[in-house]
Amino acid sequence: MKLSKAFLRSAAYERRFLTKNPWDFSMVVWIPLATVLLIWWIFSQTQITDLPIGVIDQDNSPIANTAVRYLEASPTLTVKQLYYSEAEAKAAILQRDIYAIVIIPEDFSRHILSGKPAPLILQVNAQYGTHSGIIQTSVQAVAGTLSAGVEIQRLVKQGMAPSQAAIAYSPIGIQRISLFNAATDYQQFLASTVIPALLHI
Repeated sequence: MKLSKAFLRSAAYERRFLTKNPWDFSMVVWIPLATVLLIWWIFSQTQITDLPIGVIDQDNSPIANTAVRYLEASPTLTVKQLYYSEAEAKAAILQRDIYAIVIIPEDFSRHILSGKPAPLILQVNAQYGTHSGIIQTSVQAVAGTLSAGVEIQRLVKQGMAPSQAAIAYSPIGIQRISLFNAATDYQQFLASTVIPALLHI
């Protein structure tokens, strides 16, 4: 009983003290609440999407336009602008308007039609490690998809059936089955460790 009375007296004293001292009240209530909300906002998006990139299309061919459409269709990328010079695009990178530039060379379609290698040139700002890795993976996936489409069309033109052309181009497929930690959402894990630590601090 004495313990409860002491607790109530102490709580009443703290309430009067915090009422008279708004800065201390903010330190106890508003700043921890704002910190928790900020951490929640930072980790609210489980995946990075729509990273802005620029494209310099020096070829202006149907295949180059298809490549730009594929880049725009990628969920992790968004083509913010088509640039006409590397200097303009690099200035946009320095201003952090975009994170990377995809350059389509002027002989891109000619090399593809003649059966020669036709690389897409990716210049990425490697200062942002996470963004850089995601952009490189996404552009590589787009290049692979575009390359597969071109190769399948070539095989079909040679008289092969579309289903056979798809198998001939990629005879080995991958079926991914997650066995452990199938949920890649780490929000609950982070919240259960970070928020108590912040409250203790």
